[in-house]
Amino acid sequence: MSAQPQQPEAIILFARGTLALLDLWPALTIAVAEQWGGTESAAKKTWLASILIDEFETRAPLLPIANAGDLPVVDPKSANDPPLDVDEVADLLHQIMSDEFDANLEDGSIDSVSSDLIKLWKDILGPNPLVLVEALERKAGEMKKMGVNAARGAGGAESQSEGEDSDDHEDEDGDIEMDGQDAPQLVDNQSQQSRERQEPVVDDDGFTLVQKRGGRR
Repeated sequence: MSAQPQQPEAIILFARGTLALLDLWPALTIAVAEQWGGTESAAKKTWLASILIDEFETRAPLLPIANAGDLPVVDPKSANDPPLDVDEVADLLHQIMSDEFDANLEDGSIDSVSSDLIKLWKDILGPNPLVLVEALERKAGEMKKMGVNAARGAGGAESQSEGEDSDDHEDEDGDIEMDGQDAPQLVDNQSQQSRERQEPVVDDDGFTLVQKRGGRR
């Protein structure tokens, strides 16, 4: 049996970072927890990650291998010209969320996650990529420990029955405040309703945090 070709280190770090970013995506966290994609929702999330990683890996330019046995290396110039652009990533996420989770996200989170994935690709080809990825993994671990309620508070979706009666100025700690605006919605394909998008908030590491939640039937 022939050995499988080894992945470039940059691809491995990108894969780790992608998994962390998906764990930090509140809308996806709730879609999985509430099984919008059925009993295989968790597996579909893993599949989504593999699709994203594969799309970048198969299109990434590699440097020529000088010596037999050398590991492949992604061309650092790809940082300036990523294999996919934001629109292509967003289209992919929209399609998968619609097809696999029967959800049409109107909270602006897909654009934010798409931008973060492109930024991740650029950063893993820059200095200290391991430090960046480990920081993302720590944040994702903290989110998992806090559970799905934390995802709702961080800007995820919730069921429409819960969301319709909630106060947009809630959160005793003052972490969430909508200033009277309607919450961006997360709706299924049969009941799309336009909602005003919020401006994203960028954390200290330069990654976008999705604010506030929406409803889904």
